[in-house]
Amino acid sequence: MSDISPMNSPINTGAAAGVGRIRSEQVSRPDAIENNTRTGPTRSKDQVEFSQVARHLSVLKAGTPERSELIDRVKNEINDGAYDTPEKFEAAIDGIKEDLEFTL
Repeated sequence: MSDISPMNSPINTGAAAGVGRIRSEQVSRPDAIENNTRTGPTRSKDQVEFSQVARHLSVLKAGTPERSELIDRVKNEINDGAYDTPEKFEAAIDGIKEDLEFTL
């Protein structure tokens, strides 16, 4: 016969008697709460560094009032059907030819 009795048995009053029972209690640290101190490791503040290229791109993205006016004017011309003109096509073709000649 076994010397081990069931855990809920009145015979089992040793150290293992509490095994299987869940006990929850909240422990407060009045000194930590009052002084607003943290126990354990602290974390340093995060920092972000932007490269000069990123700063430059940010300025370009923000644009200028003149650039905004140009964009609005071109959008209106496109919507009105007045943007695509033979002169603009010729200028675009000439620019492409120059680019091709430069790379060849």
